Amino acid sequence: MSQTISESSVAESLKIVMVKKDTNILQLSKKMGVSSTSLYSKFSRGNFSLHDLDSICKALGIRYSVSFMIDDQ
Repeated sequence: MSQTISESSVAESLKIVMVKKDTNILQLSKKMGVSSTSLYSKFSRGNFSLHDLDSICKALGIRYSVSFMIDDQ
């Protein structure tokens, strides 16, 4: 069953998923093979590259999608 998390920042959404997956940034950084300091920094800034998101999602066993919409005026 798929669940969608909306109306929040990427960092907030990932933190929600991490709670549901019973993991924290330290554990996630170990699974990803990156420093916890670097990952804490990305979460605090909310600044993730697509490569970061791919790695995070792979480590958490989740998928993500990006949508772009044009508002007609």
